[in-house]
Amino acid sequence: MMMNTDRKGLFSLLLGSVLAVVSPGSMVRGEVTDHWESLFYHYSTFTYFTSAEGEFPEGWRDNGFDDSAWRTGNGGIGYGDGDDGTVIEPCLSVALRKAFNIKDATVITEAVLHMDYDDAFVAYLNGMEIARSPGLVDLFPSYNQSSSVNHEALMHQGGYPEAFRVHPSLLSSFLQEGENVLTVQVHNTGLNSSDLTAAITFSVALSVDGQHYLNTPSWFEPPFGFTSSTLPIILIDTDGVTIPDEPKITARMKIIYNGEGMVNHPEDRPNEYDGLIGIEVRGASSASYPQRPWALETRDSLGENNNVPLLGMPSENDWVLLSHYNEKSFMRNMLSFHLFEEMGHYSIRSRLVQVVLNGRYEGIYLLAEKVKRDKNRIDISRITPQSESGDSLTGGYIFKTEYYGDFNTWLSDYAPVDHPSHKTHFAYYYPKYYEITDKQKIYLKSSVDQFQYALHQPDFADRYADYIDVPSFIDYFLVAELARNIDSYKKSRYYYKDRDSNGGLFHAGPVWDFDWAWKNIPSCLFQTTDCSGWAYRVNDCQNSPSPGWMVRLLQDPAFMERVQCRYLELRRTVLSDDSIEHFMDSIYQVVNDEQVIHFQRWQILGVPTGAPEIEPPAQTYDEEVQRLRNWIGKRVAWLDAKMPGSADNCLSESAAPITDDFIFRMFPNPATSLLYLEAGERIINLEVFDISGRLVGREDPGGAYSVQLNVSTFQPGIYFVKIKTETGRLYGEKLVINP
Repeated sequence: MMMNTDRKGLFSLLLGSVLAVVSPGSMVRGEVTDHWESLFYHYSTFTYFTSAEGEFPEGWRDNGFDDSAWRTGNGGIGYGDGDDGTVIEPCLSVALRKAFNIKDATVITEAVLHMDYDDAFVAYLNGMEIARSPGLVDLFPSYNQSSSVNHEALMHQGGYPEAFRVHPSLLSSFLQEGENVLTVQVHNTGLNSSDLTAAITFSVALSVDGQHYLNTPSWFEPPFGFTSSTLPIILIDTDGVTIPDEPKITARMKIIYNGEGMVNHPEDRPNEYDGLIGIEVRGASSASYPQRPWALETRDSLGENNNVPLLGMPSENDWVLLSHYNEKSFMRNMLSFHLFEEMGHYSIRSRLVQVVLNGRYEGIYLLAEKVKRDKNRIDISRITPQSESGDSLTGGYIFKTEYYGDFNTWLSDYAPVDHPSHKTHFAYYYPKYYEITDKQKIYLKSSVDQFQYALHQPDFADRYADYIDVPSFIDYFLVAELARNIDSYKKSRYYYKDRDSNGGLFHAGPVWDFDWAWKNIPSCLFQTTDCSGWAYRVNDCQNSPSPGWMVRLLQDPAFMERVQCRYLELRRTVLSDDSIEHFMDSIYQVVNDEQVIHFQRWQILGVPTGAPEIEPPAQTYDEEVQRLRNWIGKRVAWLDAKMPGSADNCLSESAAPITDDFIFRMFPNPATSLLYLEAGERIINLEVFDISGRLVGREDPGGAYSVQLNVSTFQPGIYFVKIKTETGRLYGEKLVINP
């Protein structure tokens, strides 16, 4: 059909000076001072009418048109591509409508329409055209007009939707306060076409930071009734792009947390984080679960790493979101991390959160620190490519026992003592395998070999303490065995070594990866339901990468005695029945109401998932938690009876835990509201003094290893924090309070 001159002139204006079409995959952003919000996603609910039903009703593009008789659909509307959330009958075209509300249109500076379509479309805002693809020439294409262009949708192929920028002059003319409506008509090349797709996301840039200016939660349409939570809420917006295994893609993340016990809503203003992130799928077997885990890094406006504190955890840029598809109690990882921390070691900090991805509720996740060298994580010396001689070559290193690949591991010259036919590989972690130099590889392997050589000697009992931090190996062993976690030995096992000038010993930890632990699985030595068996003996039933170090160490009577004494001391404190029950109760109280919607999203109660279990899956959340409580009770009883070593020479009940070095951390510093303190010994007294020496705060930690202190009422300025530990040690550190 030919256009008349007036229409052709208007169409040229729209395609030329008004609209900018951005190539697929590009992220359309305003100035760095703009705050982008998505009014709705392709997952949202649209009303629609197809050409198979007849001619489009008169006035259907207008705001105020009554579309109550139209059908509704979401997740992309179309047919033939295999990824449409709503599948419709084959047709030549489809008309779609989506209403939304705006409170203050003056703060909206521009807009972007993200379209994944097949084969052509025209979009209207309140009845006026704002975007058009090639393939349709009429100003208002009729319902039976075909596209002259065969354009393939991209998202079902793993690609990106195309982005069409709406010129500010059009936006200011067409957008209005109150109700608005976006209408889109999508056209096929013909009735015999094999597919048609319409997936629409509409985003706007605000000149101010505040989603409430939109006066609508409609940009987030809560499925499964998810409207609020007492857990922090994390909103992630990838502009509709599928998160890949690697590399990380750029996305936007918001964290909403109004305080302990307070209710959070998805439409609340983000108060913990609002900025860019890089995100990718993480994990091995867990990456295949429907609820996928992710690795993310916080980024600044230029895409560089941005160190920030999140939910009371110290400032950093690398984080992980662990899923709970295979871990239905929400407790196994947190409990393991907690126990290792309470024993006086650095351990992974974590927070339970609710996650929404591109407007779709994804369930309860565990936001956790990534294992990393950092002053607030594994606090060892930084090593660079120039660290190739002297003391700088000796550390710091992080390596791990892991399933191996030739590109990221080295083969040990020593097999496990009790399994000489097994091969042991160690994986580089820090520096990364593609950053570590040849000299550093040689040094690290040589250092590990020296320790292993000592283990293979008849007088190994007189040698091993020259190479390892014995207390960390004992405590790691106790956590791993309490959970009966074979993954603690064959994979996901970390070791680190600082420079020789800082001790230079190999440390075990932090503990990691417990979603297959704390349960009866038909694997290795655990074919019964009596919670018996030693996880460290994994090589007896598998040709695993475990180096078998604990097998050899437990052949030393002195080491066994230290294990027994440490276990007895911890059974009175950290590993007491009451202490473990109290921690589990604290998680249960937080998550009991929240788990209902999680298991509506993931209907896996009573269904086998991930790790195989001997017993049938629990039918309810309460049954899952009670099963875990019962398992721990049986396991502790077995360990009480079977723990190696003699208690004849153990220290008295009042003695301090075995520790070689005093550890103290205080973060964030500067602080504004909450202050966290951690020590390598139990804290019995905590005091805060202002710069004049006046006591302004006191806390009774009750012998805990970690303390949370509310400093929100303190005036900005410099303070001094002093602690006293159970051994009488006094330690002080300067604290800055910011406004």
